Amino acid sequence: MQLVIINDFAAAIHSDSQAVADFYPGGIILAVPDDTPVEIGQPWTVDLDAAKTSVCNAIDAEAERRRSLVLTPGAGQMAAYQEKERQARALLQDNTPTEGEYPDIFSEIGITADSAGEVAMAVLAAAEKWRAYGRLVEQARLTGKKAVRQAEDVKSVIAAKNRAVWP
Repeated sequence: MQLVIINDFAAAIHSDSQAVADFYPGGIILAVPDDTPVEIGQPWTVDLDAAKTSVCNAIDAEAERRRSLVLTPGAGQMAAYQEKERQARALLQDNTPTEGEYPDIFSEIGITADSAGEVAMAVLAAAEKWRAYGRLVEQARLTGKKAVRQAEDVKSVIAAKNRAVWP
């Protein structure tokens, strides 16, 4: 069970499977054992370390959500992207590229671009565009978590989370 604490009071209860952090920007989301009695409105003291853990988890989740906005999910898709990038780099160094050597690049001729060289350049441009965005997400994630770790009370933890500057 997830318990939402706002201003030292139990504000909401959600199942573990629900992603609720975005709905409570001023709150702390805590994992609570299912058999723990909780009533909405009851006072709840939040341990500083638990607050930091909760907010760092929320920051990590937000970073992943933002990455997924620009990537097709899945390990198989990531492997395909990596292989296409490897082939693109090698093809651009090869004076006589063939379809047998660079099948992923050649299979995109007429779809991504009109020639193998143009496909390779498009693949590399897309990879760099993602990396540039990914660097910004990672910088926001790490900066946010550093601020959370340095916070000295629960209100400062929440403030640190809300100060995160996401791309």
